[in-house]
Amino acid sequence: MKAIIVDDESHARSLLSNTIKEHCKGIEIIAEAENVKEAVKLINKHQIDLVFLDIEMPNENGFALFEYFETPSFETIFCTAYSEYALNAFEVSAIDYLLKPVSISKIQAAVEKAIKTRGQNQILKHINVLRENLTVNQLQKIALPLSDGLLFIKVEEILYFEADGSYTHVITNKEKYMVCKKIKEFHELLSSDSRFFRVHRSYLVNIQQIKKYSKKEGATLQFENSKIIPIAREKKNDFDEYIGKISV
Repeated sequence: MKAIIVDDESHARSLLSNTIKEHCKGIEIIAEAENVKEAVKLINKHQIDLVFLDIEMPNENGFALFEYFETPSFETIFCTAYSEYALNAFEVSAIDYLLKPVSISKIQAAVEKAIKTRGQNQILKHINVLRENLTVNQLQKIALPLSDGLLFIKVEEILYFEADGSYTHVITNKEKYMVCKKIKEFHELLSSDSRFFRVHRSYLVNIQQIKKYSKKEGATLQFENSKIIPIAREKKNDFDEYIGKISV
């Protein structure tokens, strides 16, 4: 894959370029750019397959690159020093990023994914979801990996996540999806979202979707779909304290 690095700091470009050349086979760094306009010229000239894109740049940030392409044919890996919330937004939007200072293992993993998804031309859809998630204080959409691609659903519509070995059932108001991802991964992705609480090793629930909280004969939660979920004994005190903070 022909690649370029876009970063306003020459040292950062050089460090990333050397790391990619040494540790990422199949990636050829064609050129470097210090701003978006230079990057656009290089992409058009060399028919670039992969762009390593810094976000925090003067004049135009990295997202501006996509305003120059109606249907981008290149994959993108972002380089960022964003906050924890923003990184969660990247994760749930299914967009790869490298957190500065970058690690070799993360670069290799991001590159491998870019190679696998090459030619799918899905970047604009992912960018739009990411922008939605970055412009508010709560995540708006989450990407679910399905057998034929990714499905973006509104976070507010999720009732709960249910563990099933290496899979997770994602239950919404309308549908039920089974994804090849452990519930632990969803818990980590949504750890900064106050709407979600891990009430049981098998359940991560959206507290805004709870219909009834019963404390009789073991604590349970009931949802609009009539599903009753147990609260683990060791989680009950923490859950009561959490609910107490948000109850009117």
